[in-house]
Amino acid sequence: MLQRSSYTHHLINEGQQKITLKKLVKFTHYETIFKFVFFLVLIVISLYSYDIIQFQQFLQEKNFRRFDWRDLKWLFVGLILIHITKEINKRAVTGFVERQLDSKYIGADRQIRVQKIVKWIYDTVYYSSATLFAFFAFRDEKWFPREFGGSNFKETLYDFPNIPENSWVPIYYMVQASSHVHALLLLMIYGTKIELKYWEYLLHHSLAVSLLYFSTMYNCENIGIVVLVLHDISDIFLALGRAYADLGKTKILVYLGFSSIQVSWLYTRVYVFPIKIYDCMVNHPQFLPYWEQTKHAYYNQIGLMVLLLGMHIYWTIFMVKVGLGIFSSGRYKNIYDNRENKLDHKKEN
Repeated sequence: MLQRSSYTHHLINEGQQKITLKKLVKFTHYETIFKFVFFLVLIVISLYSYDIIQFQQFLQEKNFRRFDWRDLKWLFVGLILIHITKEINKRAVTGFVERQLDSKYIGADRQIRVQKIVKWIYDTVYYSSATLFAFFAFRDEKWFPREFGGSNFKETLYDFPNIPENSWVPIYYMVQASSHVHALLLLMIYGTKIELKYWEYLLHHSLAVSLLYFSTMYNCENIGIVVLVLHDISDIFLALGRAYADLGKTKILVYLGFSSIQVSWLYTRVYVFPIKIYDCMVNHPQFLPYWEQTKHAYYNQIGLMVLLLGMHIYWTIFMVKVGLGIFSSGRYKNIYDNRENKLDHKKEN
């Protein structure tokens, strides 16, 4: 066990040394930082427990629409469906991935990479389906962004503190929540054994689940749906591009895939996301009559979105690094995913 721990720390330190982007940012202890932030966030959001009870009482007293606990059944339906479909995907594509995977991956590294590519293939299908569903179900809502095809946008927090009236909201929201809860549970159970970016992923998944939970309790599902959609759009290209980078034999398609990742990521997460946060901060007239009762909901949602934006900026740095590598050396080298193990430099040395 001690040997394994030492080896793990060696890989983390080695990966950190290789990915330093000197002119942009210098981090030497990524996991330590993420671990600290995770526990800090955990402490802060736990302080909202009592306020949620008060907020629910306020909604009941004022007769505002609120979450129907009977819709919680869709969370469990989603968990079952996601587990079954992931198993089907695993059985269907694992053999293909093992045959097509680049020969530079060997031993345990190869096994881990196969698992990740199988997951990315599933993610491509899931995020594509979720995005299409959201577009057709919510495009006419007054809180659905024009940037994603919304036809009637007024403001992100339209009609707050009421819950959105669209009947598809609870089904979509609970199924999406089940996907994130499933990912979080898998990470917590198996991640410590194979994932060297454990605290980074734990922080991200925890923020996502927290945003979904608090937005449900605070009647801010419209915020949650906007955040889900902007994540899902870029995640389609991210998952597909990462999978094809290791499976694809056509270099130009690998580069096109990487370009699509950058364009979709920068548009949704670096451009649209801050606009939506700003919109929530400055356009919230419904808050004013009930500011004392709703201000903590407002602080909670803005805070969680800002933290997510911070992680987006962090990941954008790696995309810039990969892009600089492509244009300077003419070859695709994924320094973010290969932080997990000695992949690139193992073959090069």
